[in-house]
Amino acid sequence: MSEVYPTESGAREEAPLSVSELVSLVGETLASTFPDLLVAGEISNFKEAASGHCYLTLADRESSIDAVIWRNDARRLAFAPAIGDEVLCRGRMGVYSRSGRMQLYVTSMRPTGAGAAQRALEELKRKLASEGLFDADRKRELPFLPRTIGVVTSRAGAALHDVLTTIARRFPRCRIVLAAAVVQGADAPKSIVAALDLLVRFGACDVVIVGRGGGAAEDLAAFNDERVVRAIAAFPVPTVSAVGHEVDTTLSDLAADRRAATPTAAAELVVPVYTELAESVRSLDSRLRGAASRTVRNARHRVGDRAGRLKDPRLLVASARQRADEALLRLERALGDRHRISESVWRSLRERLLDTGRGTCDEATKRVAELDERMQGGMSRRRERASTRFASLRAKLDALSPLAVLERGFSLVSRSDGSFVRVASELDVGETLDLRFRRGRAKARVVETRKEGENS
Repeated sequence: MSEVYPTESGAREEAPLSVSELVSLVGETLASTFPDLLVAGEISNFKEAASGHCYLTLADRESSIDAVIWRNDARRLAFAPAIGDEVLCRGRMGVYSRSGRMQLYVTSMRPTGAGAAQRALEELKRKLASEGLFDADRKRELPFLPRTIGVVTSRAGAALHDVLTTIARRFPRCRIVLAAAVVQGADAPKSIVAALDLLVRFGACDVVIVGRGGGAAEDLAAFNDERVVRAIAAFPVPTVSAVGHEVDTTLSDLAADRRAATPTAAAELVVPVYTELAESVRSLDSRLRGAASRTVRNARHRVGDRAGRLKDPRLLVASARQRADEALLRLERALGDRHRISESVWRSLRERLLDTGRGTCDEATKRVAELDERMQGGMSRRRERASTRFASLRAKLDALSPLAVLERGFSLVSRSDGSFVRVASELDVGETLDLRFRRGRAKARVVETRKEGENS
């Protein structure tokens, strides 16, 4: 509630609103009054900011209004808006607080003019093609004998009747699962996508037919919708698009694995003719039986011919045994001759070796005796020289050894760390010393030190 205050004349009146309060109040009123509305108009001004937000002006012959498309909503547009496009926008009304201008916040937009709609369709086609949804290498082969066929079409349309009668005529043993959908109008894209999702959850289909039974070019808009095209491209089993319009090719036709001009042609694509298939199987069975029979007859003839050319195996065995006996006799004679020759050669070599070995042995024995005598003499002389040198070195060592000094009655004085004491000035009173004699050791403590030349 607004405040009131007294005037100069004493009357009481309502407190004024600030500009920002007024703008906020107007904005709230517009937002609550027009939360969702459709506005048709022509784009007279359009600018896309670096942030991705789009700012435009919608106009007709008499008025214009500013509009804004936020970045996330702009990304979902199926076409690129341009100045001069006639469009239908859905959004809500609001006020730009800084300038106080009323503007439309657009959440979705679609072209209404024929040229703009065709341009939007071409732009969507290029976009989906760049993502690879129409690539030939992603197309899958249709199953040869599908057990279950899914159909997405109107329950009341002629397309369902054509599919059912064609499959019943060609291959009546197939099971058909219908996911009914609206195939024309504003609700058609959402309905077709929901039907495809239902078949995905069903999970037993081997192939799916999506389409309708013909119509004007304007009636095919649902099959050019981005949501429908992406759902067909992402379907887990092969799909056949049967829109029923020979002249125009929809984006669903490009995304599907196969395209059929009519629902009847689609049914002919997914199933073979049962009678033709059965006749083909009977023909192949007959050809197989004939080929097998001829193969058996030919094999029998070859076996009989080769059997007539074979000899009695008993004769072959007897002949082989005789050849083996002859070979054994020849081997025994050859081994006997080889043994006698080897024995004669061995005896001859043995005699020669013995004669040569006796003379060589005598000479070697004599040579060994001479070397032994020389070795004994040399070792004796070397031992004498070594003994003489050892005695000389020992005498020198004894002369230098401190132990020899101890033999003359001296002693060695060392500290606890093992160092020897040479002069008295190195000692401290109270220090413990180690005394070593010729035989034994003793510990001593320093009680007094005197320099050289001092009297006691």
